[in-house]
Amino acid sequence: MVDITNVLYVEENVLIAEFPADMELTDEIFAKVNERFEELASQSAVDTHISNLQMEGSLNNDVFARAQEAAEAGKEFGITNWIIVSEDIKKMALKSKVGEIPGVDISLVDTRPEAMDIATA
Repeated sequence: MVDITNVLYVEENVLIAEFPADMELTDEIFAKVNERFEELASQSAVDTHISNLQMEGSLNNDVFARAQEAAEAGKEFGITNWIIVSEDIKKMALKSKVGEIPGVDISLVDTRPEAMDIATA
């Protein structure tokens, strides 16, 4: 079982979600992720979100639904910039779903350092 406190954390102005390769893609896990997301999103300095998608499995409808919920919740806290990190097609798949949320700007990058450069610029 993944420790959610290690998956989501704040660094500078960025709420970072690190989804490791061995992470289970279950609705239960993503419910906990979203709960933690909302906890951290309330910090006043946070204005950007990075999703680092390293998990091996393909993304399913539950993941997409939870990502949309997080994007809606993030907007309520002023987080409208999302940076999706992945070296494969996952970033485009997630962008297509989160991009359906009006007012959320999305950037796609291959590496976490690229994402931090954009987030802290």
